[in-house]
Amino acid sequence: MKNYTVVIIQFIIWSIYSIVEWISQSDGYKSKMILLIIFSYFAFLTATKFGLTRKRAVITTLATISIFFIFQQLFWNIII
Repeated sequence: MKNYTVVIIQFIIWSIYSIVEWISQSDGYKSKMILLIIFSYFAFLTATKFGLTRKRAVITTLATISIFFIFQQLFWNIII
C-alpha cells in the first residue's frame, strides 16, 4: 500500500513539473535540467519519507518518471 501511495504522489509531482516546465517555456536547456533534478530529488525524498528503502525509492522514482514521460509523449503525438 505504501508503494501505491508513493506512485500516486509521484505522478502528481511529475504533473506539477510538467506545468512548471510549460510555464517556463522561454528558459534555457540548463535551467530545465536543473528543474528536472530538483523535482526528481523531491520525488525521491517523498518516497523515502513514506518508508520505502533507498533502493526501492530510486526504482519507484525512475519508473514513475519513465512512465509519465512516455505517456506524455504519446498524448502529445495523438493530439498533434
